[in-house]
Amino acid sequence: MHDDDHDHDDDHDHDDDHDDDHDDHDDHENPHSERDRLHLEIHRAVDELGKYAINIDIDAPKGIPKDTILKFIDDLMTSVTKSCMDNGADLVGHVKSFFSSASGNIMSSIVDHRMPTRIKDTLKADKIYKANFMMHIIVHGIWDDHVRESALDVLDATFRKWKVPYEVTADHYDTEKSIAHHT
Repeated sequence: MHDDDHDHDDDHDHDDDHDDDHDDHDDHENPHSERDRLHLEIHRAVDELGKYAINIDIDAPKGIPKDTILKFIDDLMTSVTKSCMDNGADLVGHVKSFFSSASGNIMSSIVDHRMPTRIKDTLKADKIYKANFMMHIIVHGIWDDHVRESALDVLDATFRKWKVPYEVTADHYDTEKSIAHHT
């Protein structure tokens, strides 16, 4: 056999073997979809990383003091990171956020809820009226749907606690990777 010369080809043979194992899926009419699902499943098995991103608009007609925004971001980042760990993550790759307004930005990151959030503040205003907040999460040990649930479990309460009005404008997680691992 020539398998020793082509280790990379083993992965492709492995994919083909799995195609036969999953012939009982309802997606027979689209073999490319089944192959894509299996491809994602194999990559997920290798990286074992759960990923989630959310985009939020903030509209506060009365304004929110910058000091409150900084405390809110630290609280949210810590709460989300702790929630992921409490719900089965064994390692945080990163939780990052980007708060953007017309007067500047606040970037933050955290990898351990017991440590302070790292914050880089270039916001020039003392009060914020409109802003966009994006948060990206990558953890090891739980899949995308569990990362999403962990974030959403603490999101609303933290926004209410700091009286930050918000609207979720985008919610990104890979349903294919999550669905593939519920069996």
